[in-house]
Amino acid sequence: MLDVIRNPEWKSVAVKFIALQLVLGMLMFFFMNHQVGRVNQVIVEQNAAIMGHMLKKDPQLEQELVSYITQGVQPAEVEEGKRILATYGYGSDISIEDQPALSGLALPMKATVLVMMFVIPVMLLLLWEYRKVFGRINRISHAAEQVVERQFDEPLPEDEEGAFGALGRSFNAMAGRLNNTLQLLQQEKEFLQNLLSDISHQLKTPLSSLIIYNENLLKDPKMKEDMKASFLERSRQQLDRMEWLIVSLLKLARIEAGSIVFRKNEIRIRDLIEDAAFSLQLLSEQNKQTLQIHGGEDLLIQGDDEWMKEAFINLMKNAMEHTPEGGVIHVRLEEHSLFSTVVIQDYGEGIHPEDVPHIFKRFYRGKSNSKSQGIGIGLSLSKVLIEGQGGQITVFSKHGEGTEFRVLFLKSTR
Repeated sequence: MLDVIRNPEWKSVAVKFIALQLVLGMLMFFFMNHQVGRVNQVIVEQNAAIMGHMLKKDPQLEQELVSYITQGVQPAEVEEGKRILATYGYGSDISIEDQPALSGLALPMKATVLVMMFVIPVMLLLLWEYRKVFGRINRISHAAEQVVERQFDEPLPEDEEGAFGALGRSFNAMAGRLNNTLQLLQQEKEFLQNLLSDISHQLKTPLSSLIIYNENLLKDPKMKEDMKASFLERSRQQLDRMEWLIVSLLKLARIEAGSIVFRKNEIRIRDLIEDAAFSLQLLSEQNKQTLQIHGGEDLLIQGDDEWMKEAFINLMKNAMEHTPEGGVIHVRLEEHSLFSTVVIQDYGEGIHPEDVPHIFKRFYRGKSNSKSQGIGIGLSLSKVLIEGQGGQITVFSKHGEGTEFRVLFLKSTR
């Protein structure tokens, strides 16, 4: 009940209705006062006529008649008078039209007309107020139709009081959530389309190579063993590349789609970096490269150790691929007041300034990229993994002198 009273629509109707009732009450008061005055005038005239008629016949009755008219009569005399008048058909059951004192006043009819005149303003008031209410309902209906048509640029007013204001706020919140959901669905649709396009584009080259190798092996049964071995080795390399590409894309897709929940474990970053370096030991030995790790013996961070290791493997592998044979890659673990930082630095060809803003994009390859087999997904995957666990990654590079990746995490204490 209190909720209804607090509504501005109810307050508006109540105030206007009370004001209208006061006006109509005053009009009723003046009308009834006027009618009663007329009745009083008729009674006075009738008594005066009786007085004049009786005194013409018997002047001595003046004092007695005046006493009856001005001071009232005795009940016994009233009853006697009623009995006498009843013999002439004049009694309390006489109609108002036959009553000489009231025959010209038409009181019931005028009172009925007056009541009807009171009802009409009340109906007009209700019609005016409900017109506004229905106007708001139509506005809500229109806004709902716009939402159905995926148009979210006509929100309902939220600064009003009462039920309509609460409805407006709830409706806008619902429309906002629906809009966000539709945008997410559209983004997911675009992401899936881009992913399928990327996969088909990236698999096209190794598949074409495999088809050629396979056709050569089938069409030339007398092929020399060393040539067969060469084709088979190239086929194996292409299959390895396809496997790595598909696995990496699926990982990236799962992370970007939000289907992976990262664990929050306390990680000793030095141990994690050493494990990642061990995974790349064979590659570093093949390239006669040295990977040096400095500091961070007691450095701790919060994250998922498996996915974090994956991110640093990709970053260190990228540094090794851009470092000349026999070169050195430095990994420095630094501790600051608020952050723990991992710096991966190589002294390779560096990144062209125009390429720096784009290196974390999926499948992006810079103008100066010397790798023939690189497909540009490792850095993108590392960025998603690091940022997905609350970290930040930045790159600094000078063309011809090398590249430095800096990964920052909030410090973790024991």
